[in-house]
Amino acid sequence: MHQGRLLLALLAALLLPAPALAASSTAAIDRTPEIEDARSDVASEIRIELTKPGQEGLFLNARLSEDGGLINLPISWQIKAYGGETLLTRDADFAELPAEPGDYIVEARYGMVQVERKVTLLEGQRLGVTFVLNAGGLRILPKLQQIGLPAARPFTSIYKASGIDGGTLVAITDEPGEILRVGAGAYRIESRFQPGNASAMTEVTVKPGLLSAVEIDMSAGIARLAAPGREDSEVIWFITDAKGEALPGVPGPSADVVLKPGRYKLRTRIDGSEKTSAFTIEPGKVSAIIQTN
Repeated sequence: MHQGRLLLALLAALLLPAPALAASSTAAIDRTPEIEDARSDVASEIRIELTKPGQEGLFLNARLSEDGGLINLPISWQIKAYGGETLLTRDADFAELPAEPGDYIVEARYGMVQVERKVTLLEGQRLGVTFVLNAGGLRILPKLQQIGLPAARPFTSIYKASGIDGGTLVAITDEPGEILRVGAGAYRIESRFQPGNASAMTEVTVKPGLLSAVEIDMSAGIARLAAPGREDSEVIWFITDAKGEALPGVPGPSADVVLKPGRYKLRTRIDGSEKTSAFTIEPGKVSAIIQTN
């Protein structure tokens, strides 16, 4: 009976929230997805197996949600001694480490979600911890109305839309349809194509354990620029809209530029010589602009 009370007390202590740890900072770096701030209050399931002294150890895995199955895709695990020494680094669906009794810092990173927690291993125990990441998937497909996916490269930025960290950049992706693994919550999505000036914004709420698919249909058209026979020439296209706002020069003898509907001026530079013209962009249409001289 006494041993049973002791085990219950140990289990209750391990289930209590761990002391807060410093959250890792993140920064926007070009098109690299950013890791969300580490959370030390992540929910977890604890399993204790009694063993002989000297055979203690840790076993770690994770779920997307409380009622979801175990994640069977790679998770980046790191186990550190409480003093800071790294004892294990592993990319797999689980992590296992024979360990002496003591305090450890466990980090788990899955997509853009990172969690961190202190665990205590007592003498004569094998300690199993299943983290509940409270994460979901986000699949974004930007395209143009009546055209679909153009040759121009899409760039999509994902920001947190609520909470004290609202407005924080979470990820940037240039791969249409890429599945991003993010923490549950509300997000603002901003998409654009490059080269071009067309953009669109929407919001989505990601739920734990579920995939949220977002299709963004932009009202825009394509200026299909071509300078036949100039493959060996230095060609740069300069486009200015009706308000006088200029796009960065587009190099190359051919290019698809995604533009908002409206009137545009075009200045074409070929081997130092320039020619000007004008064109109109209509939504959902491709305008062929051929420079023959």
